[in-house]
Amino acid sequence: MSQIRKKPIIRVELEGHCPTMSLTEVRVRKHSIVIDEPPYRHGTDVGATPLEVMLSALIACTNVISRRIAHERGIDLAIKRIGCVGHLDHRGIDMEADVPVPFPKIELSIEAATSASEDDIASLRRELKIRCPMSVILTQAGTVIEESWAISAPISAAPATA
Repeated sequence: MSQIRKKPIIRVELEGHCPTMSLTEVRVRKHSIVIDEPPYRHGTDVGATPLEVMLSALIACTNVISRRIAHERGIDLAIKRIGCVGHLDHRGIDMEADVPVPFPKIELSIEAATSASEDDIASLRRELKIRCPMSVILTQAGTVIEESWAISAPISAAPATA
């Protein structure tokens, strides 16, 4: 009988420097992320807002995890574009109502190319929902993530000429 290797909890450490009420400079490993607000919210607009960064993380996580699943299964998958529309219920931020789910709905539109079957892609999509940490966090919080996938055939290599 093979022994199952238990993976440890991985520590993810970041540090934020906050020079103004709207500007946050986050450092992680050797990278910097600038997060800011637009001027009408007391920012200088030198970076994406915190909520835009969160939605960006969902896009990136969707890309990384779907391609990882495809790689593990031997599926060719090229993701060309992921669009995202977050529907924010701003009443909680403005203290107008108790809003337990700030993003009741997020729409992802994924454009990809693959030669995989519809069944393989459907299976990949199901696994993506349970393996993408950002998707899991958001859905556990009550957000409905609606994905629409536009799948095209991969661009094949040009035919050889003699």
